Amino acid sequence: MFRTLTEVLRDNWEWRHQVGQLAITELRKQVRGAVLGWVWLLATPAVFIGVFWFALEIGLRTSTPVHGIPYIVWLAVGMVPWFYMSDMISGGSNVYRRYSYLVNRLRFPIAVISSFYGAAHFIVFLLSTVIIAATMVLTRTPVTVYAVQLPVLAIIMYFFWVVWSLLTSPLSALSKDFHNLVKALSLPLFWLSGTIFDMSQVQIEWVQWVMAFNPVTFFVTSYRAALCDHFWLWERPRLLFCFLGMFVVMLLLALRVQKRLGTEVADVL
Repeated sequence: MFRTLTEVLRDNWEWRHQVGQLAITELRKQVRGAVLGWVWLLATPAVFIGVFWFALEIGLRTSTPVHGIPYIVWLAVGMVPWFYMSDMISGGSNVYRRYSYLVNRLRFPIAVISSFYGAAHFIVFLLSTVIIAATMVLTRTPVTVYAVQLPVLAIIMYFFWVVWSLLTSPLSALSKDFHNLVKALSLPLFWLSGTIFDMSQVQIEWVQWVMAFNPVTFFVTSYRAALCDHFWLWERPRLLFCFLGMFVVMLLLALRVQKRLGTEVADVL
């Protein structure tokens, strides 16, 4: 496994310039032919957040300010990371089929595909933080010292979902049923993550433990810890250690899958 990890890291380092170029190319494909171009990358998540806010706070009247933070801010801080994670859960697990022409190139390292796909959507995520900033400015929500956690969280989130792609892409390439299963699980991951509700309000202990192993819960809660709920991540050891344990297990599984199935993907595709 150590040899596989070394190969993956070496390939990504040697092809680091191509990773950036391919990420930009991927984004240009998404906005090609649109008059507003890159504006749509921000408009779509902004509309989704606005609809959820209207439905929950104005329509159903089921939401209230959380820890003194306006619900629209609290919702935006959780939804913006979710959009990135949603793209990686479904699209990141199918990158080998999506870029089969790269898989079949003899000299192109397939581990790089997950990296540039994740980088493309990570750029969109960084741009989408404008939505969070706008809601905080409009509602006069202050930024506290806890926001220093954000850069570290962003880096961890990127690498976590790239590892997820490395784990699931070979399996999806070999079995369409597996990819369909992943897509089917993306919706439960959203609704059971606390993205649109406060996880701390769940009073059932075993549910709290189950949610702690949901990576979406970790990142949504972590971003809100930095901007809304104002606490350090180590102050919630259950959430932190459950995530770290899951990350290590997923990394080991990803390396094993890459070692055993990486060479077979090109033959299947």
